[in-house]
Amino acid sequence: MLGKHSKLIFAVSIGFLVVAIIMASWGFQKVVDKQIQKSVQLENDSLMFDKWLKLPMPLDFKVYVFNVTNVEEVNKGEKPILEEIGPYVYKQYRERTVLGYGPNDTIKYMLRKRFEFDAEASGGLTEDDEVTVIHFSYLAALLTVHDMMPSLVGVINKALEQFFPSLEDAFLRVKVRDLFFDGIYLSCDGDNAALGLVCGKIKGDLPPTMRMAEGSNGFYFSMFSHMNRSETGPYEMNRGRDNIYELGNIVTYKGQGIMPMWGDKYCGQINGSDSSIFAPINEANVPQKLYTFEPDICRSLYVDLVEKRELFNISAYYYEISESALAAKSANHDNKCFCRKNWSANHDGCLLMGLLNLMPCQGAPAIASLPHFYLGSEELLEFFQSGIAPQREKHNSHVYIDPTTGVVLSGVKRLQFNIELRKIDTIPQLSSVPTGLFPMLWLEEGATIPDSIQQELRDSHKLLGYVEVARWLLLTVAVIAVIASAVAVARANALLSWPRNSNSVSFILGPSVTQVNKGN
Repeated sequence: MLGKHSKLIFAVSIGFLVVAIIMASWGFQKVVDKQIQKSVQLENDSLMFDKWLKLPMPLDFKVYVFNVTNVEEVNKGEKPILEEIGPYVYKQYRERTVLGYGPNDTIKYMLRKRFEFDAEASGGLTEDDEVTVIHFSYLAALLTVHDMMPSLVGVINKALEQFFPSLEDAFLRVKVRDLFFDGIYLSCDGDNAALGLVCGKIKGDLPPTMRMAEGSNGFYFSMFSHMNRSETGPYEMNRGRDNIYELGNIVTYKGQGIMPMWGDKYCGQINGSDSSIFAPINEANVPQKLYTFEPDICRSLYVDLVEKRELFNISAYYYEISESALAAKSANHDNKCFCRKNWSANHDGCLLMGLLNLMPCQGAPAIASLPHFYLGSEELLEFFQSGIAPQREKHNSHVYIDPTTGVVLSGVKRLQFNIELRKIDTIPQLSSVPTGLFPMLWLEEGATIPDSIQQELRDSHKLLGYVEVARWLLLTVAVIAVIASAVAVARANALLSWPRNSNSVSFILGPSVTQVNKGN
């Protein structure tokens, strides 16, 4: 019976093998990829969408302050001694409001951040701590005037003495809560004629660190309150429905595809995500750089691929910032277009290694760097007597990405804000100070996914492992079926070629012998 159907079984097994090969090499992966895409794309019914709209856990927002411990000596020209105080830890909550959908698989949204002080995570530090820091807003105003109209700097300084409370020198004695969020009151009431010009200029430009004081004639200065009281955007982001590897890419910000302040398409291009969501990584084409767009500095930054590592028993790609991201033009010629304005009497248009001029972005002569001038020029460190000590582990920026889903397992962004302390002979507060780049504070923004999401990812990877086993099991069964059916066909053919005459002698002697016997 088997012999009659062996060829049919063999044909079926060949077909089964072809199907198994197709499924093993393409079909299974296609189904898995489609399911992953359905889960992570920005669609109303996807698993990712609600988590993207409202982050399920707060980010850690940590602030480290550079407290100046030898103010009197610095005012006499000596090198500063700094004491890092921190972190002051805040929980940062993120929520998005969808404005609509674009024709090119994009979603338009606004992003709101909300900050709450975490006393427990801050240890013994409180928002009522008093610190002495570089007077950022005073120097920003004075340096802007000095670079544009040096002859007016003395007149403007007289106005600033009334504008800023208790202006003794280039340093600010302040409570942490006022410096960060509550604000320092700056009065526009005074008898100095230039004060009206100063307040009018601020009111016209209204930089993000300033806000109008309600019920009085003045402003409040704070470093971060603008992030707590307003939305940013609109952003336009790729949804990943048409191409999953485009998921999360920012297409426009405030309706612009290029940041115009840099005057160059390369430096102004918007690359990467808003750091909350990344596309899955194609294992056959692993990106060497991951980009994030940072509106606070009006540009995209990138981290470079280091290696594949294990984190939480999950295989992940580890990326870390490298010196090329904030390199001087001599080290990375592509960064030449970030050279927009002379920032110091000691240097021409482009900045030193590891610095980014924020004047085109913020309208104030602030300088961004990595914390403690990590990956920056050694010249920056020579300005200080102590308190600046760059370390890779503490001051880099990095991220661990799950390649299957693009989920950030753990990551931190770190950035330091600095301003130049410049000796100006005609200004009493600056007549004897040393000239150099002075840090005010640095930020660490990051998160690690909670245990529940870690377990979800491990379960998903385990399920994918079962699918992988099933794929190769199917192929193995198909190969075994073909081999078995081929053996059956071979045996059936052998039986069919066996003579049906029951005379064993005839079989042995062959046809000629039997014919002779019949003739006799």
